[in-house]
Amino acid sequence: MISSGSISMDRREFLRGLVALAALVSVPDHVRAGEALSWEPDFFPFVLGVASGSPSADGFVLWTRLMGERVPVGQDILVHWEVFDLQDPTQILAKGDAVARAVLGHAVHVEVAGLAANRWYGYRFRVGTQVSMPGRTRTLPPMDGPMPERLRFAYVSCQHWEQGYYAGYRHMLEEKLDVVLFLGDYIYEYASSADPNVVRRHHLPVARTLEDYRARYAVYKSDPWLQAMHAHCPWLVIWDDHEVENDYRGVLSIYNTDNFLSMRAAAYQAYYEHMPLRAATLVAGLEGMLRGAEMRIYQRVAFGSLAMWHLLDCRQYRDDPAEEKRSMLGHPQEEWLDEGVRLCAEQKIPWNLVVHQNRFTPANYPDGAGKKASSDRWDGYPEARVRLLQALATHKPRNTVLIGGDIHQNWVAHVHLDPYDVRSSVVASEFVGTSISSRMGRPQHVAEKHAAQNPHCVLVNTERRGYGVVELSATQAVVELRVLEDVRDEESGISTLARFVVEEGKPLRRDQGGGWLIKN
Repeated sequence: MISSGSISMDRREFLRGLVALAALVSVPDHVRAGEALSWEPDFFPFVLGVASGSPSADGFVLWTRLMGERVPVGQDILVHWEVFDLQDPTQILAKGDAVARAVLGHAVHVEVAGLAANRWYGYRFRVGTQVSMPGRTRTLPPMDGPMPERLRFAYVSCQHWEQGYYAGYRHMLEEKLDVVLFLGDYIYEYASSADPNVVRRHHLPVARTLEDYRARYAVYKSDPWLQAMHAHCPWLVIWDDHEVENDYRGVLSIYNTDNFLSMRAAAYQAYYEHMPLRAATLVAGLEGMLRGAEMRIYQRVAFGSLAMWHLLDCRQYRDDPAEEKRSMLGHPQEEWLDEGVRLCAEQKIPWNLVVHQNRFTPANYPDGAGKKASSDRWDGYPEARVRLLQALATHKPRNTVLIGGDIHQNWVAHVHLDPYDVRSSVVASEFVGTSISSRMGRPQHVAEKHAAQNPHCVLVNTERRGYGVVELSATQAVVELRVLEDVRDEESGISTLARFVVEEGKPLRRDQGGGWLIKN
């Protein structure tokens, strides 16, 4: 870990940069547009694709980033955007000018508002005569309207570029989704692998600077299937550790990395630059980091009155596990989550969806709370886990589902009020997704032995990569685990490993599919 002295020195180095950046990005686009360059590129600058996210009932964020050796260095560039009717692309429903700011790597974030709720739209960008590929996105149903009949979304995480192809996104395009949830490890910060068995290489050094992280995102976003899925529907995104450094927690590097806070600030800025996030995320984040606090990404999103997502940040606020009153989320975020669970219960929303980066149920059931516990899991923060379980027991939302990632395996479990006593009541269901491409080092027979010692587990599978699909109605959730035949094959087929049903007020049950089943 880095010492308090090195934190202090590090802070003095990056505070000056944050002050300058905060001043620049706090100026709205419509003010800076008159100063931006009206550019006529003779090449296609939209090589990283387009994306949308942060949807609401009346709008969303549209994203792109201008790339190319001939993009004017240090010059803000004027970018035109349009939202159009998907049935008639000539019918323009909203349009305007945005600024691709040099200080943000020529990334563009357009916050569109004032649109009709619960509707799909098309969009595109233009610089000079160069027009981006089109995207499609949607607004969400309003909370005060009729309850939506259905919601269909995918959850996915952990996309190591070198370890596998993104064939899963090719299949995800056929899922008829409303939203994609990305649960962390969008990039991996490591230097190019020396492993002869990787399927592709990026030839980059370990990421440490803003330019390093920008280059890494550019490589990852060059994948055509990832681009296609971003253009297909809105994404809700949270980060984990590899967007900065493996297993970091809060302001601490487990590798004693020099200038870690400056590196973390650069990583956070690069994350914003490449994700469809609202400007308030960056502006408030810069102000927060100036105070030594945060770049807040946790948020609540309601899909009408049918479901509420609580998207958590389990990485930035994490205490040292040696602290007596340690928290995985930080106490302000814990209080925010408690309030969200209470609101979900009071408004009788059918589905209370807790979305985070990790596995919630124990991996150390035989040993008990706090014993043989990984410091990088909820097991290392047993008191924080109990506080969340108590919130569920106190507020009693109708149906709670926890959705996680990180562990590169499919893990399905009952969530008990006492996580170390399966005789206690079941208060939620847990679905942890496998990776989209990142390897899992634990063989299946070892995972089965581990799961047999943790009787809350319903299914574990370490062998296949893929994603999960959730379809909700007012009375049930159907969860299907999609797995690739071979992540090393760009044309890999896909199948359903298992299908689960969570009915109103009941524990999850297995419906059909393969994998290793402990119990229904």
